[in-house]
Amino acid sequence: MGIIDRIILSIYTFLLTVLSAAVILLSLRLIPLELAGTSLLYIYGQWEAALVGAVFFLVSIRLLLAGLRSRKAKDTIVHHNDMGDVHISLDAVENLVEKVARHIRGVRGIKVKVALAREGITVQIKAVVSPESHVPTVAAEIQNRVHEYIRNTVGVELADVQVKVDNISNDFKTKQRVE
Repeated sequence: MGIIDRIILSIYTFLLTVLSAAVILLSLRLIPLELAGTSLLYIYGQWEAALVGAVFFLVSIRLLLAGLRSRKAKDTIVHHNDMGDVHISLDAVENLVEKVARHIRGVRGIKVKVALAREGITVQIKAVVSPESHVPTVAAEIQNRVHEYIRNTVGVELADVQVKVDNISNDFKTKQRVE
């Protein structure tokens, strides 16, 4: 759930708390029925009240959908063994691929996307390569090392390792100093 949804949820919860307190006080006869009756008669036929009701309805639907969306489980790779199941998230595989690809000579930058497909795990790599490197050789080395490292570390065979060279750059990323 994003920050905007959290702010809306806080305001919404506060307003529903006030409404709930009013209902409790009314049911315990601590608020006179005439006060509640005249309040309801005041909003009867008012388009502004309908607008406020419509806003509350739309906020309710939005928060309901945001709550359902956040409960979605992340994709994982499952290994079964005698002690139980081991779940490895695709984010973890993505980090491993990034680690391996960054250490290949000639690679200046890398972006990785890992997904589950019917045939297995697919890896898409966008790379920035140095100009003194032979691009097909660097791309093939990325594919081979990533495939071998994931097979040895995670224990799965990759269905596909796609390498797209986005740029050929001589720029080095410089680390900022803290003074």
